[in-house]
Amino acid sequence: MGAAPTNKTEVARRTALMSRALAEAARRARFSSRSRRSLDAGGFCARRGARAMRIYAVATFCLAVVAPTLAALVYFGLIASDQYVSEAQFTVIGGEIQAGGGSGDLFSAATAVPVAAIVQDTQIVSAYLESRAAVEALQAKLDLRKLYGAPAIDRFSRFPADETAEELVRYWRKMTSTQIKMPSGIIDLRVRAFTPESARRIAEAAVELGERLINDINARMQQDAVASAETELKRAADRLAAARAQLEQARNEEGVLDASRAADALDKLLTDVRGATLAMQQEYQALLRAVNESSPQMKAMRARIDAGRAQILDLESKLTATRGGAAKSLSSSMTRFAALDLERQIAERLYSGSAATLELARLASENRLMYLKTFVLPGTPEEPLYPKRVLMIALVAACGGALWGALYGLGVLARNNLA
Repeated sequence: MGAAPTNKTEVARRTALMSRALAEAARRARFSSRSRRSLDAGGFCARRGARAMRIYAVATFCLAVVAPTLAALVYFGLIASDQYVSEAQFTVIGGEIQAGGGSGDLFSAATAVPVAAIVQDTQIVSAYLESRAAVEALQAKLDLRKLYGAPAIDRFSRFPADETAEELVRYWRKMTSTQIKMPSGIIDLRVRAFTPESARRIAEAAVELGERLINDINARMQQDAVASAETELKRAADRLAAARAQLEQARNEEGVLDASRAADALDKLLTDVRGATLAMQQEYQALLRAVNESSPQMKAMRARIDAGRAQILDLESKLTATRGGAAKSLSSSMTRFAALDLERQIAERLYSGSAATLELARLASENRLMYLKTFVLPGTPEEPLYPKRVLMIALVAACGGALWGALYGLGVLARNNLA
């Protein structure tokens, strides 16, 4: 009877231990499941909108990167027309330098064209080749609309035939480039076209336009120089004629051809009369010791002395007006003549200088003051330089990648703020 209770107690104890073990296992299982659910609920993949975010990332990548890159591959790889470049290099130099002259200062002194003007004309040529006037001249000579609007050119590169002249100018500036290399002043002209022959023809025509512009500037400078010299010569001739007329009028009014010579003659005569009068006075004083003063001889001598003194006063009054002599004296005439003669001499020198300047201007007009010297002639290109196909495709892909990164970052930011 004693063994049975013992067995029952052992069974009850084991049953209790098993129950506690099962309860502990169940509790741990519940805790582990709750932890996994909590972790899954707080992770990125389980957050609200994860599926939409994945769709957004794929869609934006396709739109921003894949589609533009494929389009660039198709266009630049299969559609884009080849563009050929013809290059010319030229510069504007002075005529004296072209002929082997010396420094710029000597050139400026000989031709009246400073070196600064040559630099300015270089810039004028460069600006002219990009102007509407140049485009119109090229259109009249080569028909740029036909060359750049040929059907064989892809529609994104060719120039539409119905566009305005302003659009043609913008298109021309896009297809050409002019660069001035300093300090040499060399103009580097590059012309793009869709055939090698067209590129060469357009570049040659552009260089001819620049040379024609320099020739026109030369002609205007020469015409202006000759016209200015002729104007100065006419002004100097008028001044010389007026000076001579005034001098002739003064001679007629004074009754003297040469006041200096007349003054010299009067001065000599005055000296002679003074000498003769002084001699008569000395003789008169000597005779007074032996002859009575009232004698006819002495009276006659006295009369001659008085006449000599009167003649001296008259001659002095003609020379100067310091003793209340005549209203017009030779001294005042000499002053007037000196001023008029000085004006005549100045007018003659100005006339001589103007005549020499006009002759030099006419001689210079026979020579060109400036030249457009082309030392790199436009050639016919053999291979296209544009478009840069690989570079453009890589650039489109890089820009698309940057755009997709920005769009994806904005999407992530919006999702985090809305979650």
